[in-house]
Amino acid sequence: MRTLLLAGLLTLTTTTYAAANECDISFEGSLQLEKSVLSIETDDHSKIVINQANQLFVNGEKIALSRYQQSLVSDYYAGIYAAAPQAAAIASDAIKLASVTVNEVFYELLGGESDAINDLTSKLDELGDQIHMNFYASNGEIRLNSDSFNDGSFLGQDWEDEFENVIEQVVSNSMGHLLISIGSEILFSGGDMDAFERKMERFGQSIEQRVEFQSSALEARADSLCLSLVAIDEVEEKLQDSISALSDLDVVQIKTRPQAM
Repeated sequence: MRTLLLAGLLTLTTTTYAAANECDISFEGSLQLEKSVLSIETDDHSKIVINQANQLFVNGEKIALSRYQQSLVSDYYAGIYAAAPQAAAIASDAIKLASVTVNEVFYELLGGESDAINDLTSKLDELGDQIHMNFYASNGEIRLNSDSFNDGSFLGQDWEDEFENVIEQVVSNSMGHLLISIGSEILFSGGDMDAFERKMERFGQSIEQRVEFQSSALEARADSLCLSLVAIDEVEEKLQDSISALSDLDVVQIKTRPQAM
């Protein structure tokens, strides 16, 4: 029963992450955007800095650039600067959508006031705050630190895994109440398990219909972000070819290039 219930809850959020799972892009080395300064340390320990004026420094030395090279550096900086808030907004909105959806499930199973619902809301709020802190400084400035992604993945499993852990914990802590509630529902249905299953199926279909539009919008935004990151990787390759001091710049890596989106 526990496994089936948990699977049902998580299925409701699957489409939120579908586009992210298809877009397998990761960071190698270390990339940090802080106070509008982009700092990179490659796997070969080169230290690359691009400041607010789009000036390039490698291992403390300012690099003279041609007009073409300067345009590449500017495009690279602008791409990463734009991607950070995109990712933050998508992740935050995905958590909000999942929170509403799963709260409705618990409300249906447990009734109005429930410690499980309050606990879930609190934990998901904490997860949302963590996401915000990953992408914004206390003064509201955009920031990014690739070290905050445990597996190096910009659109990877970290947030989904943490969300699933929250659900698992709440379900585990509330299992007694859930079983009592489900038993009561079956009793109110005259012991008719099929009637209870039909009721829950209708409820699931109702939720799916209500969140389908929002999920589709999130998927489209995730697709757009993925394409932006692919474009950043392409600029990175041009920088490697054009500027000898950046020959080992290979921070943004495409593990699975997205198909037509």
